[in-house]
Amino acid sequence: MTRIDNPMMAEAGDPLAALWAIRRHWRLGLFVAVMVPGLALLALTRMQPTYTATGILLYAPADFNPKLLRGVVARNQVTHALMDSQVNLLTDRPVLMGIAARLAAAPARRVTPRSSWRSAWLDRWFPWHRRAADARSAQRAAALERVRRALRVTVEPGSQIIRVRFSDADPTRAAAAANLAMRLYLQAQQERRAKLLDHARLWLETRARQIGHDLAATDLALAQARARAGTERGVDAPLTNQAAGQLTDALIAAEARLAAAQSKIAQDGGVSAASAGAAVAPSLDPLRAKAAQIAARLAGHAATEGPNYPGMRADRAALAAVQQAIGAAMARTMARDRAAVTGAAAQVAALRARLAAARDQATAASVRAAPMAQLEGQRAADRRLLQELTKQIGILDSQSLLTPPDARILSPAAVPTRPSAPHPALILAGAGALGVALAVLAMLARAALERNIGSGEDLRAALAMPCLALLPELSRRAQGGLLAADYAVRNPFSPFSEQLRALRIGISLERGTPRSIAVTAARPGEGKTTLALSLAASLAMTMRLADDDGGRDNEAGGRVLAIDCDVRQPSFDNLFDLAGAAGLTDYLAGRVDLAQAIQPSRIAGLDLMPAGAVATDALSLFLSPAMPLLLERLAERYAVVILDLPPVFALAEARVLGRLAQQTILCVRWQQTPKRIALAAASLLAESGCVLTGSVLTRVNSARHARAGYVDSELYHPRLGGYFRL
Repeated sequence: MTRIDNPMMAEAGDPLAALWAIRRHWRLGLFVAVMVPGLALLALTRMQPTYTATGILLYAPADFNPKLLRGVVARNQVTHALMDSQVNLLTDRPVLMGIAARLAAAPARRVTPRSSWRSAWLDRWFPWHRRAADARSAQRAAALERVRRALRVTVEPGSQIIRVRFSDADPTRAAAAANLAMRLYLQAQQERRAKLLDHARLWLETRARQIGHDLAATDLALAQARARAGTERGVDAPLTNQAAGQLTDALIAAEARLAAAQSKIAQDGGVSAASAGAAVAPSLDPLRAKAAQIAARLAGHAATEGPNYPGMRADRAALAAVQQAIGAAMARTMARDRAAVTGAAAQVAALRARLAAARDQATAASVRAAPMAQLEGQRAADRRLLQELTKQIGILDSQSLLTPPDARILSPAAVPTRPSAPHPALILAGAGALGVALAVLAMLARAALERNIGSGEDLRAALAMPCLALLPELSRRAQGGLLAADYAVRNPFSPFSEQLRALRIGISLERGTPRSIAVTAARPGEGKTTLALSLAASLAMTMRLADDDGGRDNEAGGRVLAIDCDVRQPSFDNLFDLAGAAGLTDYLAGRVDLAQAIQPSRIAGLDLMPAGAVATDALSLFLSPAMPLLLERLAERYAVVILDLPPVFALAEARVLGRLAQQTILCVRWQQTPKRIALAAASLLAESGCVLTGSVLTRVNSARHARAGYVDSELYHPRLGGYFRL
């Protein structure tokens, strides 16, 4: 059979094994679960409350610098890095020193550095002076560190709001310190602003002086250029864009007129006289209409009259006169068009010559005026720049007094009315949760580290042998002054008697009831004597009832004998008032016969053999041939002989006597005997040649075992109460 080291392996098949383990150690869990909140409550009573005052700042830098000052007092956009820098400024050393001085946590005065020779001289002749200075420095550093821990500055995410918190045992001091931190921060900002403006003013003044020098040099160079050009007011003005545009427009108009006249001339030379007249003299329409009328009349006469018809001759003469008038008008128009072409061509040529001359004159004037124009432009630019610089200097002078700081106090810190720490409800809730968690861990650890045997499954797993019974421990009230053996006889339907019957069945299943049974334990106090006498009484009662039912006399062959083999710590003498009676050692030593060594008991069917006189050579007596012979004689007279052996680790006699018995039972005390001790005792008995039939778990607390959750806890479950009568 494989040995199982883990005490929880016996319950491996139970999914609620951990819960049963917790249930078994509920007292430990309750202690831990109550102890942790209790310690937290005790700590809370000793903790000094801390008050936190909170002030709110808004960082909104004023944009007071114009374009010309970008390089002097340039502003950065409000970023996370800039807000972090403001937090660093609020927690900087000057602010901390100011708060420490206000709270009287550090001296407010500043220590001026001494010269090296003076310091060396003072340290040499006045060493206590150096120690005092070191002590003051240490106090100052400690005070600054306390203020640094108490002051907390945070920036609201995604905003420009700065929260300034200060924690102190005194709420008034906490509010004063938070407000002082904000004021010192604003004061430092004002000082930095003043330094920045002073720097800007100095830069502007320097720049203005430099530009003034440059302007004077430009005026001198301009005067020299005018002198070289021979004019005080400069050369003629060059051709302006307006004059050039007018000349160009006039030239274009003249060219358009010339083109129109040339077009008319071209038409007159390329078409018939009638078409030319229609094209160039549209004012002759009445004459053309008259000519058409006469021509129509001629055509009518030609159809009806002869060629010499008077009317036809008159119409032909009238038509010739009209056509002559039209020809004369057209000749005058064409002459006028030719004159217009000639005039337009002359005007175009004149305009072109004039424009070319103006351009040449402008080019020459530009060449002569270029140096002076450059100097005049530079002078104008320098004058404008000087005016702007002078204006900015005036603006800085006014803004140095009117511009607000980059931050302002939105909400000053008020005196807190409630402490910010500790939080009793939160701490006690956390301590309670921690206590419950630690309690569960403690119970699980206790179950995992448990090395004592608490159930029959543990005993089977530890010893690799059957656990024949779980013998409950009888209370004094239940016993009523009786011995356990008497209780088993008088209460045959009790759980105690039922476990004795289970033990008898366990030792007699394979080969029947043995003639000799040894009962031992690893250590004293395991309940081996109680088990031996109770088992003997139960066997005696069973055999007596069997004899009565069979009609036989209750002779010695149906009786049971219990022998006290623990000669150094005998138990039968006190339990049955057998002090001074002869017993086992007396018989083995040959001082009495067998009948004198056996004593009757008040339990029917049960005889007793006390340990006898204490013998120093008891081991020799047990190793002698007399002991096996005694067991043989007793087997002839008694149905069963029960040997109450000494503890295995106490005397070697236990291994010697156990080897002589047909079966040996090892007693293990519930929740008291460690597994390693029980296993070592079983190993010693096995190595001595003892036939270990099984083990018995003794002195079981039935009430606790029933709540433990082991598999064999069902033996004492209240639902089985109807099967037992006490």
